[in-house]
Amino acid sequence: MKSLSTPGYLAIAVCFLASGCALHKVREERATPEVSALPSYQEYHASQGAAIPEDGRWWESFGDPVLNELIDKGLNSSFDLQAFAARIEQASALAHQAGARLFPTLDVTARDEYEWDGEIVAPARRDREETVRLGALLGWEIDFFGRLSSSKRARALQEQATFQDWMDARLLLSSAIADRYFDIKEQRRQLEVIRAQIDINESLLKLTRLRFGQGQSSVVAVLQQREQLDETKARVPEVEARIGQLQYSLDALLGQIPGTGSEILNSSLRELPPLPDVGIPAALLQRRADLKAAQLRVLAIDHDVGVALAEQLPSIRIGGGVDWRGDPELGDAIKSAFGSLAAPLFAAGERRAEVRRQKARLEEAMADYTDRFLAALVEVESALLLGRKLEERQVLVEKQLDTARLLLEESRDRFSQGLTDYLPVFTSLNIVQVLERDVVSSQKDTLSSRIALHRALGGSVLDQDSSTIVTSLNE
Repeated sequence: MKSLSTPGYLAIAVCFLASGCALHKVREERATPEVSALPSYQEYHASQGAAIPEDGRWWESFGDPVLNELIDKGLNSSFDLQAFAARIEQASALAHQAGARLFPTLDVTARDEYEWDGEIVAPARRDREETVRLGALLGWEIDFFGRLSSSKRARALQEQATFQDWMDARLLLSSAIADRYFDIKEQRRQLEVIRAQIDINESLLKLTRLRFGQGQSSVVAVLQQREQLDETKARVPEVEARIGQLQYSLDALLGQIPGTGSEILNSSLRELPPLPDVGIPAALLQRRADLKAAQLRVLAIDHDVGVALAEQLPSIRIGGGVDWRGDPELGDAIKSAFGSLAAPLFAAGERRAEVRRQKARLEEAMADYTDRFLAALVEVESALLLGRKLEERQVLVEKQLDTARLLLEESRDRFSQGLTDYLPVFTSLNIVQVLERDVVSSQKDTLSSRIALHRALGGSVLDQDSSTIVTSLNE
């Protein structure tokens, strides 16, 4: 680095600027995926949809006050979100630092100096000399080539991207809480179904024993029914363990010590709400926080390319200072002014390599942005397809259960009349009880698919606090 203060270099720099030559221009419209989305989703028909609530709190579409309360609590208490909020603060500080470099700096110095000559004279204070100095120095780097402004813009975009990371984390947290909540309700319902099945199996075991005692049934029938009862009872500990694990996991999501949260006892699974209006695929670029964060980082790196290009050119600083000196009064004032130009002379290609690196980062970010967009499209299409097929499956499983119950009733009637042995009853009972549990799982699966759809669409989680942060970032 060669530092000069020659007026000729300053004139050259001014002439360069006057020519209107721009080092690097960032066009925000270029930050788009390198693929074009279809005009509509393959797995969606507009006639099936209903408008998403205007406030954007996607979970309220389920109409469950307990779920609303849990998610609100999680969004306010999660330590994971607090970590993301701290990252926003760090990014904000970096953006402020980058912006501050555009302004002049002012430094003030003060010094009080004593010197002794070693001679002893009277009075004693005459053998020392006191010097007082007070100074002020003003310096300012003129951003002729846009290095500082590009750095400021890059850090501001990084700050906005970090905020979008926080919003995406809120979406993931809210969907995780909803999943755990419905998982617990499902397992509670499964436990109720299993206990009801145990009661039925115990009644049938008593009946088969009675008929065996009357010589109307065989010991095989008794053993079959006893095995069915034992198999059903064996499911209870597993389900109870699953309930406890899910409750602990939910407590952690809510920022609580596992086991200290309110236990969810309600087992009713609500009806699936109407399918939301998913919009057009291109709208994901504005709806999904992770895609907005990726786009903002593309733009930030594009500005970093401008910084790297400007680093190859001279930097120009101007300023001045005033020094007051005295013995001990500040009687003398020395004023100064300066202008300097520091031009890169030789760095073995380091700065050119940095430009190449930043351009490669930009290409990487664009590829990553496009890949994220494709993955988002897959998530929406898959969630739509899975949701529709799970609804179809639920209808079929419920229909199958109705048929199995009719078969069980008929088998029991024929067995009670002595027309068949116990095997058809045992087989029909086993089918019915499996289907009863499958119906509960099917109801939960359809709810989970709807959660996945909201997550894939980037369901908004804005509230008053996050709206305030959005406003402050845009100012």
